[in-house]
Amino acid sequence: MSKILWLLCSCVFLTTILEAQDNNNNLSEKLAGKPSLNAAYVENIPKIDGVLDEPEWQTAIPATDFTQFRPNPGNPASQSTEVRVLYSTEGIYVGAMCYDTAPDSILSQLSVRDNIGATNTDLFSVYIDGMLTLQNDFTFTVTAAGVQADASSEDYVWDAVWKSEVKVVDNGWVIEIEIPYSQLRFPRSNEQTWGINFSRRIRRLREESYWSPIDPKQDNFVQLEGLLKGIERIKPPVRLSLTPYVATYLNHQDDGDPTTKDWKPSISAGADLKYGINESFTLDVALVPDFGDVQSDNLQFNLGPFEIFYAERRPFFTEGVELFNRAGIFYSRRVGSRPTRYNIASGMLDSAEVITKNVERPQLINALKVSGRTKKGLGIGVFNALTAPSNTHIEDTLSGEKRKFRTEPFTNYNVLVFDQQFGKNSYVSLINTSVIRFGSFTDAVVTGTAFKVVDKNNKYGTAGNASLSQQFLDTLLYTDRYQNGYKYNVSFQKFSGQFRFGVAQQTISKNYNINDLGYSARTNYVNSNGWVSYNIYKPFSVFMNMWMSFDASHEMLYNPNKFMRIQFGGDWGATYKNFLSTGLDFRVEPIGYNDYFEARTDGQVWDKPTWTRIGGWFSSDYRKAFALDGRCSYRRFWGSGAWKNSDVIQGVLSPLIRFSDRVNTVLENNTTVRLNSIGYVTKTTGVKGEESIIFGRRFRKDIISTITLNYLFNSKMSLSFRLRHYWATVEYLEMYDLQQDGSLESSAYAGSHDQNFNAFNVDLIYRWRFAPGSELNVVWKNSVLEFGDQPKDNFFTNFGEMFEGNQSNQFSIKALYYLDFFRLLKKKRRGQRLGE
Repeated sequence: MSKILWLLCSCVFLTTILEAQDNNNNLSEKLAGKPSLNAAYVENIPKIDGVLDEPEWQTAIPATDFTQFRPNPGNPASQSTEVRVLYSTEGIYVGAMCYDTAPDSILSQLSVRDNIGATNTDLFSVYIDGMLTLQNDFTFTVTAAGVQADASSEDYVWDAVWKSEVKVVDNGWVIEIEIPYSQLRFPRSNEQTWGINFSRRIRRLREESYWSPIDPKQDNFVQLEGLLKGIERIKPPVRLSLTPYVATYLNHQDDGDPTTKDWKPSISAGADLKYGINESFTLDVALVPDFGDVQSDNLQFNLGPFEIFYAERRPFFTEGVELFNRAGIFYSRRVGSRPTRYNIASGMLDSAEVITKNVERPQLINALKVSGRTKKGLGIGVFNALTAPSNTHIEDTLSGEKRKFRTEPFTNYNVLVFDQQFGKNSYVSLINTSVIRFGSFTDAVVTGTAFKVVDKNNKYGTAGNASLSQQFLDTLLYTDRYQNGYKYNVSFQKFSGQFRFGVAQQTISKNYNINDLGYSARTNYVNSNGWVSYNIYKPFSVFMNMWMSFDASHEMLYNPNKFMRIQFGGDWGATYKNFLSTGLDFRVEPIGYNDYFEARTDGQVWDKPTWTRIGGWFSSDYRKAFALDGRCSYRRFWGSGAWKNSDVIQGVLSPLIRFSDRVNTVLENNTTVRLNSIGYVTKTTGVKGEESIIFGRRFRKDIISTITLNYLFNSKMSLSFRLRHYWATVEYLEMYDLQQDGSLESSAYAGSHDQNFNAFNVDLIYRWRFAPGSELNVVWKNSVLEFGDQPKDNFFTNFGEMFEGNQSNQFSIKALYYLDFFRLLKKKRRGQRLGE
């Protein structure tokens, strides 16, 4: 089977590359009819000050006549906009005049850089597809408050280094932008033709308009961009930058041992090196990386059989990794994660030995990635990381002898990906990941493919992925030496239009395991599903827009082939002309669920009854100083016996308060109550060696409270406070034995498994971007993690007693300084063009 999959993936990939090269030869057909704009060359670089008073700006013909994207797609923009583009030997310059008949009504709330989605402000964006792929572009956005945001279509957290200034004037507001060539990707050619577009958001009108019209019914907006011409004799620059950092930490942890220090200072230093190998590919190296100042995880209390997925927050692993995420087999948090033998050391101790230290996360020595895409649409990515060995420290309490038990050796993580784009919105990828642990530890290899092929109108197509996992297992942990598995997912869809639909099937084999460098929770199933959706983009009646969808799925156990469940559901949502949004949704399992996973025993089924869930949500007008979001849902299990009166009730309420353009806060409370919930508890062994699987009926309550407070000094300096408290209680009411047929019978088991869990975090971050690409961060992090076996009834009692346990505090100061070697040499390059 593995050879067939590999052969199929290779044939599809190579065939599609050949087709792609042929399709890219017909580029002129795809560009026909697009609006175009000429850039004007300048010797004298304009000063970026938000004032378009240099005469050079008048040499460029402006882009005008913007078209609405929302709320009235296809209509002319309500306010006029003029955009001019200049270029020099160092970069391009964009000057925009956003006319406004009510300049005193221009909204300009400050926000943290790159966090502008729900910000109450006008904004202006530039989109550049330098390689003219019609699928990938870079976005540069500036708000009316001067806050920057940037992204690429393949990397939403991409962080570029560029300049901008804005100024509100009597007849609107002005934007001036400088984008160095080092932040763009374009081919080596005497005459450049780029894809380009401009957009403007008028927040008080909830209006968004584009220079090159964008149809909301289309799937790929990049293909709808216009053309930028007139850039001639410009050579892609040397892209070499170094961002050294130095960080100091002061950690406090009260471990109750008077012989150890509670306060522990430390210092670290390193650098991030970026080098443009050529105009298409970039090498990014993290030398002795430091991630101590990233936001704390949103920890959850888990009673289920599967690992919880936590989002990656380390900057090196979030920037420029979209290419590596093809086929869904790369999960960067595996790099430097808990050692594979972390939990077995305690079972290998002599009677007088104790564990004095167990390293939870190996040190990341370095990491690098190479990524980029050619003019022909071929993307290549290489990722490599190396972690240091980790050990469990063991001491004999009688002799004082100390020893170490190796829990993880030197480990090398690798990802290689090829991704060929073709047509207007099609691609095929081939990706391989590998984890090599030195010594007799587990090694792993995963090979996969992903594809999307649509017709020339970008309307109908097929998409999917497939992967093969191979593990060479640690004999200290496993009885088998090898384990192989596979997964595939294929769909046929209508990608564009108001009405869309799709059918798909996903199959995951029993031994599929990518968790050495990927994330896979549930395996061993076949899921067949379909969906339809309908969107109304133009205003009608009292509605600004509306959407609705319906889906259904059928699921089987893969091996052995057994029925598990049928499920269907749907949702409806709308935004009204007063900008209130509401929605409803439902989901039903009409004939119950044969659950083969909750029992944690191979082949053991657990019969769950039918259930129904209904829910609704609302979101008020975010233009106002006070906004409110809310959601509620009710789920009922229609069973008897242990399942009688089993309900799940959830409510979320989140007010947003803007005290001014500088100060805002968001409060959120998320409460979930599970009445008479049923689930796995433990396994017991009888006097004759028989195993019993114990389930329990329980009352569970989860309350998540979050407070976020932001104070913005200006567009480059901010103070952010975030507090999160997660409280979960579990109280068992009755125990049951799981029978072989999946039913439950009352049990005499009397073990206590009640739990009280608290996860409390505070993140206070002062951030100052004192120069492009350079930052000073001062961070305080406080955390409390408490497990108890006595559920508390009162929220405030629990909150107060939580702080009686151990707390950890971390204070840090980290400075980064961006060095662009092209800028350092710009005096020698100024005025030089190809041929001069």
